[in-house]
Amino acid sequence: MRLSGWRITGVTIVAVVAMCATVFLRMGFNESATRLLVRDTARVSVTLFILAFTASSLHVLFHKPATRWLLQNRRYIGVSFAAAHAIHFALLVVLFYAFPHPFREYLDATTLIGGGLAYVFIALMTATSFDRTAALIGPRAWRFLHTVGGYYIWILFAQSYFPRTVRDLWYVPFAALLVVGLLVRVVAWQSARAKQSQISVSESV
Repeated sequence: MRLSGWRITGVTIVAVVAMCATVFLRMGFNESATRLLVRDTARVSVTLFILAFTASSLHVLFHKPATRWLLQNRRYIGVSFAAAHAIHFALLVVLFYAFPHPFREYLDATTLIGGGLAYVFIALMTATSFDRTAALIGPRAWRFLHTVGGYYIWILFAQSYFPRTVRDLWYVPFAALLVVGLLVRVVAWQSARAKQSQISVSESV
């Protein structure tokens, strides 16, 4: 059975919930287990985010079955990212209330507002990932929301992962994934722009 459509989202949710249950069963319900799951769910989230973030660009650069599959399932991968990040958020809430020290000491207005805005973007982008809701806001508003929201979420992930690479090598692959994802977007944009310029020149001759 080929993994596609809502199966992607279903498998993602089951896998992340199973991971959380396994960690809590093995380690117990404590601060260390919760912190571990906060980190792991964030890593799942950033991986799914980059897949959705680069799906269209990868298909522009590489017309392969894999990139076609990625583009066709981009919305479901995006919803999977939102679901994984919702579980990540739930774990942060657990950490905040059950194990507040020293977690609350690192929270300030900038962190709360910046992170809160990211979740607003995730909610709006998820809600408008379907044909009916996308049609309600129109193509220009949809493109603006998903472009601005995508880059904003990328910036927050980068802000979180890049500084940590100095202290923990486990963050390096995910920081590299963010860099590669951005480069793919930039190269695809330049490629599409070059092709459009060639078409314009051909039509003017």
